[in-house]
Amino acid sequence: MIKNPKPLHPGVVLSEVYMREMGLSQTALAELCGCSHRKINEIVNQKRSISAEMAIVLESVLDTTAEMWVRMQADYDLWVAREKAA
Repeated sequence: MIKNPKPLHPGVVLSEVYMREMGLSQTALAELCGCSHRKINEIVNQKRSISAEMAIVLESVLDTTAEMWVRMQADYDLWVAREKAA
């Protein structure tokens, strides 16, 4: 069986691609999303998953799709679960 590489946590993509490209700090993104700085910080630091609700918020704030965020989170979660099961 070929082992799949670990997918990126969506928080890494959020931070390294979207926040960096848009010049957004965690605080600025939290304000745009209408959530706490802590929530963004935990997502960026891979301590919190992106929920479907947060995916919808990111969709509107970052001009992405909620499906993209949900898929990334599902891919990451599935990889983690398979590692634990192995």
